[in-house]
Amino acid sequence: MLSRRTLLGSAALAGVATIAVPATAVADTSTPQGWFDWIARHRDRVGALAVDADGRRVAHRPHAPQILASTIKVVHLAAYATAVERGLDPDEPVRLGDWEAFYPFGGDGGAHLFALQELGIPHTDRGNALDPDATVPLDRLARAMIVFSDNSAADYLRHRLGDQTLTAAAARAGWLRPDLRSFCGEVLLLLFPEFLPRSPALRPGAGDRLARRFATEPAFRDEVLARFQTPRGAEAQVAWTRGHGRGSAAGLFAMHRALAAGRFGETVVRRHLEEPFAALVPPGAAAVAFKGGSLPRVLATGMTVRWPDGRAATLALLLDDVADADFANQGPFLRAGLAALSTREGFDGLVRALRG
Repeated sequence: MLSRRTLLGSAALAGVATIAVPATAVADTSTPQGWFDWIARHRDRVGALAVDADGRRVAHRPHAPQILASTIKVVHLAAYATAVERGLDPDEPVRLGDWEAFYPFGGDGGAHLFALQELGIPHTDRGNALDPDATVPLDRLARAMIVFSDNSAADYLRHRLGDQTLTAAAARAGWLRPDLRSFCGEVLLLLFPEFLPRSPALRPGAGDRLARRFATEPAFRDEVLARFQTPRGAEAQVAWTRGHGRGSAAGLFAMHRALAAGRFGETVVRRHLEEPFAALVPPGAAAVAFKGGSLPRVLATGMTVRWPDGRAATLALLLDDVADADFANQGPFLRAGLAALSTREGFDGLVRALRG
């Protein structure tokens, strides 16, 4: 399965660019400028909403349903941050076996494995802790969810806090009824396509049922591990992605604006959401809050640049049907978004790409 973690890894190697958008014949997405060219040529595949630090705004298909991938995890973070503000102990120990009850032996681009490695936890090659009774602080799961994009951490927080809590957090930001389906369940539906319902509306429930079986039935867990020995091909993954959770750029944008405004508190949100781009803060800015996501042929990002005087620039950018060669250029994709939020030239380039 294609790795979502490359979205962050490649970006960490690059600086911020100032971008304009000339009318080139071919979009070279190995450069940030090339991504604006790509957007200009594929506007029917783009959902976007952005506002810069001066309050200028641009939108393109902001309410179109687009695949969200891991960008949805800002909802889980907002709900967790709210719970901490209301008394939940972020140092509460969480048993590794309870965390990994939502980890179906892979399917997350190595995110859980990287999280365990950073924590110094002995593990199998597939990323399962050798001692399921060992514990880690709850806050480390929240960090793993954002910094490494650990799906099992997101599912654990959803299970722990409840859908009603997550839905209420999103509603506080102006995002109504976000798709909170199980990441574990989605991976299981890829491995067990015979459980895919005919109606897309029934798919989240089908995934939830499989996730519950994985958490509670040892025999089914063994079957899941066996299925991983013969992974689905690239085209099957693309077809599976088409039915993944969707939402709008407008909803994602609203969530990031609310997080930046401190509506869910500042300590927890900034500690996690501003860590991935801590080394890429533009000159003069205070911080960059970021959560991206990717699935086969899908790239998505939500991002806010925060300034010391209280101003904030925010972008929600969702792309679909991205060719494999372009999908590999995720670092320049993120640099284009960062430039759009941190420079007037970059924002002008985004506007031209979206409006012509």
